[in-house]
Amino acid sequence: MPDQKTLSLRRRPGLVVSVALGLLALLLTSCGSSANTSGDGEIDRSATLRLTYTGVQTLDPATTPGSTAVLSNTWPVYDRLLQISEGGEYLPMLATKWTFSKDGLTLRLDLRDGVTFSDGTPFTADTVKANIARYRGEDVSKGATAIIKDVEVVDEHAVDLHLASPSRAVLGSLAAAAPGIMISEKALDNPDLGTNPVGSGAWVIDSFRPAERVTYKLRSDKDGIWDKETGKVAKVEIAVRTTSTAFAAIRSGQVDVVLSGGDVSELKSGIDQGTLKIRPLKNASTTAALHLNQTVKPFDDVRVRQAVNYAINRKPLVDALVPTTTARVQPMASVVNGFDESLEATYPYDPDRARELLKEAGYEDGVDAGTFYVANYEPFPDAAQVVQADLASVGIKVELELYDIRQLSSGTYGDSDRSGAFMFMSYPSLEPGVALTQFLENPLVFPGGVPAEVGKQIGAVDDSTATQEERAERAGAVVKWATDQALYAPMWQGVPGWVMTNKVHGVEDGKAFLAPLGGQDFRYAWISK
Repeated sequence: MPDQKTLSLRRRPGLVVSVALGLLALLLTSCGSSANTSGDGEIDRSATLRLTYTGVQTLDPATTPGSTAVLSNTWPVYDRLLQISEGGEYLPMLATKWTFSKDGLTLRLDLRDGVTFSDGTPFTADTVKANIARYRGEDVSKGATAIIKDVEVVDEHAVDLHLASPSRAVLGSLAAAAPGIMISEKALDNPDLGTNPVGSGAWVIDSFRPAERVTYKLRSDKDGIWDKETGKVAKVEIAVRTTSTAFAAIRSGQVDVVLSGGDVSELKSGIDQGTLKIRPLKNASTTAALHLNQTVKPFDDVRVRQAVNYAINRKPLVDALVPTTTARVQPMASVVNGFDESLEATYPYDPDRARELLKEAGYEDGVDAGTFYVANYEPFPDAAQVVQADLASVGIKVELELYDIRQLSSGTYGDSDRSGAFMFMSYPSLEPGVALTQFLENPLVFPGGVPAEVGKQIGAVDDSTATQEERAERAGAVVKWATDQALYAPMWQGVPGWVMTNKVHGVEDGKAFLAPLGGQDFRYAWISK
């Protein structure tokens, strides 16, 4: 059942000031503490790495919506054709090299030799062809694979992907769950693939409780692990936990890494003592935003949407609730080609300007702007109440309704007549055209769409025959238009990051794979004795 309730119109007294001061103290102590924080230590190869993340109903990437959740739950067992670095670049994985033809309609993949799946099946070009054919045949994954018209086997370790159009969007797909994850060709027809994944990773499935917990154990054929930097723990456990439960678990030593919702004040003692440490993820493209429904009054008027953006006092909001992230104005993450730093000055905090715009729009005495959904994921409920107060101060009255975050992004908001929603802008790819298509042309998250000429501009952004500078210019033009039109009211970019024990290693700067997409891949992590 959806988690629904009406939020109070009142902000908790002193929320911004008290949380900001508390988090500042925590960050200072976590950076300056020297107690028990040594990065040295012998690897405990019998250890279990215990993590938290959103759960999935099935481990089959072809039948599970939400690429990042699938990747973050299956990285121990599944490798992909391409990896995503913490800095937002593509890295070799099962594909060691990728080259576009001059016309951009063919992508040559050179494949890694010497890779064996846990069932003994070798990874070859035929594996790629069979996997992509399966993804194309499944309702959930066929959209992500539509760019690929055909797969031609060149030799045992090379394939040509023939594309429907010259687009770099295919690279984002190859780094995503579908069609990037490679499953043993022998296992593709297994009826239990949703619970018994068969991959080329360092671990194999141990147990799985849908939407609750998945546990992996190290492969018995250790010589079959192609990436010798992985496989340093005996088991990996990924479990769903609320923030309070996760914090209690890490305090008591029952978990090694938890997601931070921003406010880690209850972990202050461990951070002060150096037994816990904070790992920020500022490069995550995930952006928290107030979605504004342009098909519903008063947000059909650009001046009202602009007034909302001027009314939000972003910096103290971010400093208080998510200080390891970055306040954001434009609907494009800094890690994606097309981000324009100058656009961040478009909407400074200016309540007087917000009131002027409302007056111009015919709402001099204020306006009842209806009800906004609020994702039931920290810190959205607190952030929504802070923004609600900011809007009320300029004459925009909104009601808040808490709702399940997964249902919001899968159609509840887009199919409703709600005025807007507080939820993530989750990037499906590092390619700007894919991101813009998601945010400006996907009716599930953006009712109303964009004018045809803007849609045509979006379609040209990821053209693989264009230079990086040309693609950035094309993306930048659309981002500027969307910013000027105030189609969203972004609040912050990034995720608060992880809190982990001081025994967790191997996730230093540069090793937070999938972080730009808001995911996690701990394949190089290890636990010290």
